[in-house]
Amino acid sequence: MLVAVRLGNDDACAELLRMYSPLIASLVRSTMAHLPPSSDIDEDELRQEAAIKLYQAALSYNFDENISFGLYAKICLKNRMISLLRRHSAGAETSTVELTDEIVLDREVGDPSEMLLRTEGERELDGRIRSVLSPLEYDVFNLYTDGSRPTEIAKTLGIGVKTAENAVYRMKSKLSKLFL
Repeated sequence: MLVAVRLGNDDACAELLRMYSPLIASLVRSTMAHLPPSSDIDEDELRQEAAIKLYQAALSYNFDENISFGLYAKICLKNRMISLLRRHSAGAETSTVELTDEIVLDREVGDPSEMLLRTEGERELDGRIRSVLSPLEYDVFNLYTDGSRPTEIAKTLGIGVKTAENAVYRMKSKLSKLFL
């Protein structure tokens, strides 16, 4: 299907969005929960950003890597949502990309076997991440990917802000070596 998406097949794009709509919905809900009530970002905008990022992930996915597309897409989407949260919390406007074709998000749940494969792939990725991170870095990773900033991470884990910042730096460095 990814090859068809790369070749511009609209049906393949729609199917990809349908398959990953549960992931998109989950990330949008999580992101909305981290936004202040006075936020000018709405769910539709976040869904559109996630759909765009999913399409970009399909275009940039490397078939030769030992990581499933589902995990790769989840990382890309989560990073996009974190970027939007950071940009919004910094007071900058979030930018949206204009699409020439309409993207329709179908909220139906995908095939259970595909969901199982995604879950297995997530476990595999989690194992790879755990293998390179210390227990503290792994805790920081989970909080960081959920949108927490180093000051919030420090408070949650009961550590100093500088310790949290250093753990974020080490975690990013180790993960970039793991995935590059």
